[in-house]
Amino acid sequence: MPTPSPAPVRLLLFLLIQLFFAVLANAATPPSEADALLAWKSSLGDPPELSTWTNATSLCSKWRGVACDTSGRVSSVSLRNLGLAGTLDKLDAAAFPALAELDLNGNNLSGPIPASLSRLRSLSKLDLGSNSFDGSIPPQLGDLTGLVELRLYNNNLAGAIPHQLSRLPRIVHFDLGSNYLTNPDSSFSAMPTVQFLSLYLNYLNGSFPVFVLGCRNVTYLDLSQNTLSGPLPDTLPARLPSLRQLNLSANAFSGRIPESFARLTGLQDLRIGGNSFTGGVPEFLGSMPELRILELGGCPLGGRLPAALGRLQKLHRLDVSRAGLVSTLPPELSNLTSLDFMDLSVNSLSGSLPVTFARMRKMREFGISSNKLTGEIPGVLFASWPELISFQVQNNSLTGEIPREVGKLTKLNILYLFSNYLTGPIPPEVGELVKLQEMDLSVNSLTGPIPSSLGNLKELTRLALFFNNLTGAIPPEIGNMKSLQILDVNTNNLEGGLPVT
Repeated sequence: MPTPSPAPVRLLLFLLIQLFFAVLANAATPPSEADALLAWKSSLGDPPELSTWTNATSLCSKWRGVACDTSGRVSSVSLRNLGLAGTLDKLDAAAFPALAELDLNGNNLSGPIPASLSRLRSLSKLDLGSNSFDGSIPPQLGDLTGLVELRLYNNNLAGAIPHQLSRLPRIVHFDLGSNYLTNPDSSFSAMPTVQFLSLYLNYLNGSFPVFVLGCRNVTYLDLSQNTLSGPLPDTLPARLPSLRQLNLSANAFSGRIPESFARLTGLQDLRIGGNSFTGGVPEFLGSMPELRILELGGCPLGGRLPAALGRLQKLHRLDVSRAGLVSTLPPELSNLTSLDFMDLSVNSLSGSLPVTFARMRKMREFGISSNKLTGEIPGVLFASWPELISFQVQNNSLTGEIPREVGKLTKLNILYLFSNYLTGPIPPEVGELVKLQEMDLSVNSLTGPIPSSLGNLKELTRLALFFNNLTGAIPPEIGNMKSLQILDVNTNNLEGGLPVT
């Protein structure tokens, strides 16, 4: 048999090598940006919200939510709140070398977060918040060295927070709140560049996280709704001097509120309610002049309500409910002229409602129920609080008549005066509260008829007048209250039948 010529063999070998490299080159070349986005769109079931995504239109100028840089490369994909459903599995990250922003917040995307997102090396903002992503956070996201904003909040992510995320050298906004995440391991280091740090509503436990104390530039810190415990570190103010908002509520922290917190003179928002703090409401809180929000409710603090709080001229929200307070109401609180929310309910506060509270002209929600208050409800409060939407003073020992000035509260939604010792008639001016949704005057000693003016309350859903001494017939105008769902007038001295209306 003749020996084959070496030339055809070499030619065949050459062609095979060329074919191999051609296939390899084709496999290594990512799809075009348009093809990559269309492939992902197809995996989502071609949603109508992305109907502009088509080869017949310009990627950079016509595709919804897509923006390009001056070179014509995709730099931003922003598809917030479009109801998109599906996964990110078919999104080829390698196709987007210039992508700086990926914002898919507020959709119905699910499945794991692909580790391949770490190939988006130009990314500075990643927002996957308010979806249904599950599984663990890929540690490869720590390779996104240009990342400034990371938002993964309000998903179903679980497992330990990967320590690789703490190495993001430019991170400023770090939000992993409202997931099922557990404590990071001991390798998780401080993030000196971060300013916004939120890990609320997760499964963090143990003492105050050490790595947080190293985030020296943080201005917003939210560790609320976890199961963190033990005392707060005295060094927190020195380590985190730039804090403006601090939320540690709904944990299991204990001990006294550290006096060192007085050094946080720039703090605007302090929410530490729902813990086990004791030792009273600290006087030094009155020396934090920038405070706008102070929430201590649900802590067994005990003691008095300090008059020093009256120095907080910028305060607009005060919650010291369910705090075991045994005190009168300091008249100095009348100086809180920016206050629009006050909740001092479920304590042992005694004495009367100060007439000087009328100076709080911005008041919108006032709650001081379940205390031991006595005396009359000052009519001047109603005359001076035109923005009031909720007035709740039930379960006290208040006496006297319901002030006729109540009719001036034309924005009121909720009026709870039940379980007091109020006497006299229901003032007909109540019929001027056209925004009222719930009114409970039960368990008092009110007398006289049910005013026909109540028929003007077209938005009222609940009317409770039981356990009083009301007389006369139920007025037919009650039938005009088309929103009414609950009407309870039992145990009075009413007569006649239910009106046909």
